[in-house]
Amino acid sequence: MSSSTFVKECDERWMKFAIALSQKSQGFSSENPNVGCVVVDSNGELCGSGFTQPGGRPHAETEALKDAGKKARGGTLYVTLEPCSHYGQTPPCTKAIILADIKRVVIAILDPDKRVNGAGIKQLKQAGLEVEVGLMKEDAIKYIPSFLARNSFSINGKNSIKKKRPYITVKVAHSLDGFVSKGIGVGGKISNQVSAAFTHDLRSRVDATLISYKTAKIDNPLLNARINGLNYPTKRIVLDKNLALDKLSNLVKTSDIHPLVIVTKDKPKVKHWVHDKILNNQIRLLVMGKNYNLEAIFIALLEQGFGHILVEPGPRLLKSLFSENLVDEFFEVVSNKKLIKGYSIGISEKAVDFTPPKSFVLVKQFNLANDIIKFWKV
Repeated sequence: MSSSTFVKECDERWMKFAIALSQKSQGFSSENPNVGCVVVDSNGELCGSGFTQPGGRPHAETEALKDAGKKARGGTLYVTLEPCSHYGQTPPCTKAIILADIKRVVIAILDPDKRVNGAGIKQLKQAGLEVEVGLMKEDAIKYIPSFLARNSFSINGKNSIKKKRPYITVKVAHSLDGFVSKGIGVGGKISNQVSAAFTHDLRSRVDATLISYKTAKIDNPLLNARINGLNYPTKRIVLDKNLALDKLSNLVKTSDIHPLVIVTKDKPKVKHWVHDKILNNQIRLLVMGKNYNLEAIFIALLEQGFGHILVEPGPRLLKSLFSENLVDEFFEVVSNKKLIKGYSIGISEKAVDFTPPKSFVLVKQFNLANDIIKFWKV
């Protein structure tokens, strides 16, 4: 094996570790990016690692350098996103890297933030550090869609993150014969407990989870991420055109812990119950007026800081999302049960053999107990 091949293999191994670390704060670091960082000493041994902390600070680089201590001197730092180069609430990470006497920096993604966007790399090079950019870029991009969407980042190819709207993940569960419920207007679970835990994990990794008013009324969900040890609030969004959500619903009752955004068409009447919740910062109202349509709603939500949204739609909302090309990735949970009759994913009372639009490719398929999970991507 040549020395260049050996270095490349080592670089990829450490960057894989950094990418894995970046997932630890996915959904918890907004509005800052979830970043992973690894420090390797001059002998090629791991000496420090870190990731963006909940709330977005401290940054991954400073966490990893603190972990490495003096062993970082003369070593290599691997990071999933270009280090920040500007003063904000904390000093720039480039300064910490330079002061740690790091010799080489390997970066997966150039930071599209206008305050950085190559400035971090320039500072490091001016200080005499060796800098490489682009290693495992496509892999790193997969786990940072929220930040990239909020900064109008786009890449060519199938994994394109479109500008001016959030990155949208959709999750739908249906029976083996294509039913989402036992009847029109009837709630109830389709998937098993293991698949339910998978859904909670998905909710924990996004900026917010969105449903329609109809789903809120039928299922009366909490819509939070119920994971042991997770004490971070889950943001929920409801599309409620006529502001008809019941003040005794689980979504409203838990809005003091898990923030709730209600997207509606018109301003509420003076005596509407929602005013008290707004005053207490429990509910945020997004009034769309004449622009109450999915595309405009998602643009408005992006402007509110929601860069990655998980949508758990009913059949009608799902059809609209697909027809308007508003889905980036799609998790299909297929139960091993047959309901024979009910309300189907095809918006009818007939059994259907469901497949997403032809623009979607089946990337992965796996089993969770008796359920099948299909992961589709544009």
